[in-house]
Amino acid sequence: MDEQWGYVGAKSRQRWLFYAYDSLRKTVVAHVFGERTMATLGRLMSLLSPFDVVIWMTDGWPLYESRLKGKLHVIRKRYTQRIERHNLNLRQHLARLGRKSLSFSKSVELHDKVIGHYLNIKHYQ
Repeated sequence: MDEQWGYVGAKSRQRWLFYAYDSLRKTVVAHVFGERTMATLGRLMSLLSPFDVVIWMTDGWPLYESRLKGKLHVIRKRYTQRIERHNLNLRQHLARLGRKSLSFSKSVELHDKVIGHYLNIKHYQ
C-alpha cells in the first residue's frame, strides 16, 4: 500500500491517491482518493477486505502502523520499491501528478476521473 500526492488548483489544495499494489502481478488492486487521513485509509482497507490480504508491505507512515496493528505488517524499503516505481510511472504518464509542472487539475471531480480512468485502463481491464 502507498499514497501519492497531487493537487487541485493550488498546491495548498492537496488530493491524495491511496492504492494497494500487488507486486507479484504488478497491478493495482484497489484505489481511493481523499485527504491524507485515517478515514481515507479506512476506505481503502474496506475495499481490500474481500481479498483476505495476508502480508501488508508499506513505508513507515505512522497511520499504517496504527491501522494495521495485529496484522502481518512489514515496513521495509526493499518491499516498497515496485510501488514507488509505479508512483514514478504515474507521474511520468499523467502530467497533473508532477510535482513541478504547468499541468494541474482544476476540479476535484476531473482529477479523480482522469487518474481513475488511467488506472482502469492500465490495471483493471
